Amino acid sequence: MLPISRLPTAMLESITSYPIRYLLPGLLVVATPLLVRFIQVFNKNRPSLIGNMSVAASDHTVVVLGAGYAGVPMAHHLLKHTPAGVVNVRVILVAPNDALFWNAASPRGFLPVDNAKSSANPKGTPGFGDDRLFYDLAPGFAKYNEHDAKRFKQLLGRATSLDPDRQTVDVALLAGGEVETVHYDTILIATGSDMADGMPFKIVPHGGTAETKAALAAYRAQVETASHIVVAGGGMTGVEVAGELGSVYGSKVVGGPAPGAPSSQKKDIVLVINEPLPLGAYSAKDGVRTTAANRLTALGVRIINNSKVAASAVDGAKTTLTLVGRDGKQSTLETDVFIPAVGAVVNTQFLPERLLDTSSQGKRRVRTRASLQAEGYDNIFVIGDAANLEAPSIKNVTQQLEVLAPNMQAHLSNWAAACRSGAKQTAGSVATPPASAPLKEYNVSDTIVFAVSTGPAGGTGQMGSWKLLSCLIWLFKARFMGTDKAQAYANGERTFANSKW
Repeated sequence: MLPISRLPTAMLESITSYPIRYLLPGLLVVATPLLVRFIQVFNKNRPSLIGNMSVAASDHTVVVLGAGYAGVPMAHHLLKHTPAGVVNVRVILVAPNDALFWNAASPRGFLPVDNAKSSANPKGTPGFGDDRLFYDLAPGFAKYNEHDAKRFKQLLGRATSLDPDRQTVDVALLAGGEVETVHYDTILIATGSDMADGMPFKIVPHGGTAETKAALAAYRAQVETASHIVVAGGGMTGVEVAGELGSVYGSKVVGGPAPGAPSSQKKDIVLVINEPLPLGAYSAKDGVRTTAANRLTALGVRIINNSKVAASAVDGAKTTLTLVGRDGKQSTLETDVFIPAVGAVVNTQFLPERLLDTSSQGKRRVRTRASLQAEGYDNIFVIGDAANLEAPSIKNVTQQLEVLAPNMQAHLSNWAAACRSGAKQTAGSVATPPASAPLKEYNVSDTIVFAVSTGPAGGTGQMGSWKLLSCLIWLFKARFMGTDKAQAYANGERTFANSKW
């Protein structure tokens, strides 16, 4: 080949005068294979640029059923921690409540409130008002919809039917009663439980935040004017309600009713339990159960043991209770206010039968694997009361969250990888590529851990074989009943155990 300097003059003039707009496309055609090869070598050990771009554009809808201690933090976690390069996640929160109900403090919520003083005393005046029990969810979730992102939506209603094969859930909306069908790619069942008698220890059935507030307000009004109150139930809720009432109105309160009580009168407080001592359902030590009974008695609470309330009849301002003892004998008891604190019912009635554990021990909760996924469906996650892994408790939910959060992230990552590989996805099953992220297993602990308050001054509890001192219950629970952490919880900033959620 001749050097360009030795080319004929006519040819040189032809090349140099050739329009550059025709020359550049040719150069690009020649350079493209080299450029593609360079990109392939440079990204040999990384996902391809094209793959990343396509995954970022892939939408993934996660439906979270329930806005309680599990559903709220998980909705926040998904929106905060799912990388945009994995999936474009959208969360739909389905629940009847638009505020987090801090129901761990609900026993104190049955006592009357001096609204003028409620914000000044974090321990209550003497009870907790709505400002200490309900925390609006909208402000905490608003940031995910900034700049028209539309990553979060809440449907105010309850799930009525779930089809795991079509990946749809029907939601009965509170407003208007219409049913909306929602499609999901992944769903989390965190529906918790209702109280059998519709008591406002949880969001009331067939209602939402407003109806639960109204139910609590009605009880506060009754308690304020009552002279005789009966609480039924020997579990934590019953003991704590009786303790709150006894600490304010009990006949043995030193110096009379507690400061801030809206009435100066003492009240007869009765606790009915169907066992010799309270707290038997938690396999508590006899010493712990005896301490709970003694603390209530010291507050002037009268305990009727080995009996249950078989029936109640309201006649004007009075309620007549029929008590049945373990020996079968019946008796009646008349009261001004009756507060049943028994009979939680798990919210799984909307699920197909094949997902449920119908054994006597399972109590129609979801058959759940150690990965916190439903049996037979990789894209259905379960937590809390709805899962059949262990007894419902805040302690167990808190521990499950630490496994569920990374598992749902791993699931989303595997789903995205399967999409990139072109693997066929079937309903409820994610085709796992060779480099799929493993899911953690939740280890059920049989260690007994619980704390029960008997009013703001303290209480009792158990950790393993150790009985907890009353001063520890006061420090970690009885003073504020967790309300000092509730706002941060509702905003998705923390859980009970993790302050950097």
